[in-house]
Amino acid sequence: MTEHKTGGELTLGGLRVHERLTREEPELIARVLTRIQEQVADYRRLPVEELAGDIARITRQAVRAFARSLREDRQLNDAELRQIGASAVRRAEEGFPLEAVLTAYHVGAREIFAVGSAESGSADVADLLEVADRVLAFVGTITGAVTRGYLEELRTKVGQEHTARRTLLSVLVDGGPVDGVARSAGITLPARYLVLSVELGPHADEASPGVDAGIAVRRKLRRFLAAFEQSCGEGVLASLDGPGGLVLLPLAGRLADVAEWRPVVDTAGRAAGVDVLAAAETAAPSEVRLVAARTGEVLEVLRWFGRPPGLYRLDDVLVEYQLTRPGEARDRLAAVLAPLDAHPELIETVSAYLELDTNRRRTAARLHVHPNTVDYRLRRVRDLTGIDPLHPAGLPRIIAALAARRASEPRRG
Repeated sequence: MTEHKTGGELTLGGLRVHERLTREEPELIARVLTRIQEQVADYRRLPVEELAGDIARITRQAVRAFARSLREDRQLNDAELRQIGASAVRRAEEGFPLEAVLTAYHVGAREIFAVGSAESGSADVADLLEVADRVLAFVGTITGAVTRGYLEELRTKVGQEHTARRTLLSVLVDGGPVDGVARSAGITLPARYLVLSVELGPHADEASPGVDAGIAVRRKLRRFLAAFEQSCGEGVLASLDGPGGLVLLPLAGRLADVAEWRPVVDTAGRAAGVDVLAAAETAAPSEVRLVAARTGEVLEVLRWFGRPPGLYRLDDVLVEYQLTRPGEARDRLAAVLAPLDAHPELIETVSAYLELDTNRRRTAARLHVHPNTVDYRLRRVRDLTGIDPLHPAGLPRIIAALAARRASEPRRG
């Protein structure tokens, strides 16, 4: 039975492996750097001083760490792993690809094994296999350290960017000075934004038994925003929860008209798997506060009047919007329908009748009643309010009264 050797005893070609690696260190490091540049294209884009400085330094540290781990018959220790993790953090800060970093370590490990086993012979098979196993374990340990360091820095960076964007959005909506905030966040403000107030329908998964509704909501929001980011890049600012919220899209000279965004909003809704009701208007950064308030009001009008999913402008609901503005006239209009408070079926009937373009049969079908019942209820509305929904002269006033009533009700959400 072959006696087990410690790492320090592993010998190839008559020389202990850790001693060979130490003796050949300068040539080995040069070989590793050459192979990395040959086999990993991203490293050819690095400045010469970085290759000769930081990259050569971490290569030397890795080679020495492996040689020490053999000599002392152990895995890499915490201090050695911190050095490797710190180098990965620097690569993440530079935006250097993680896959390139990992590939470089694999290239380096192959060169370590090649140098360590260069003079091995047939009598060294057992030690050769053990060295190969040690190299593979070394690569696995380094892969973990590099990935942890890189991703932790990435998470920190993403978190900082997210916070900066949320702060910028908050300042824009509050009407504060945005130039300084944008500069500190490294964000270039566009000349104009598309200000989008949105209501998102529920995704089917949110009500599915056994499905985490919170995860379903976050997935919906992520897909919704991803569709805009694909069209607008990284300049999208958003404050969304499950039912909807506010999105600012940088116009950047394209899709300057609100109507041109309708296909984009439809695409975002399909990506999220939900219906989208949205109000939009363009605004310069200094105008976002006022415009966001206005699109929010337009969205409420769209809800009150049961508009179908889609993207709307203030121009699409000018009459309805004006009828719902606060004031003495609105309050008096709303009071016209007060006699119907004790008869919810009458309010339901006249609302459906107006939404369906005064079509009695469609109204009856929606309410699951006979058309004669619709006629009876509309006559009751006339008797109680003095406004006849069945007469053309009564339509403008009943529409206005219903709009004022809806606007006077407590806001949803």
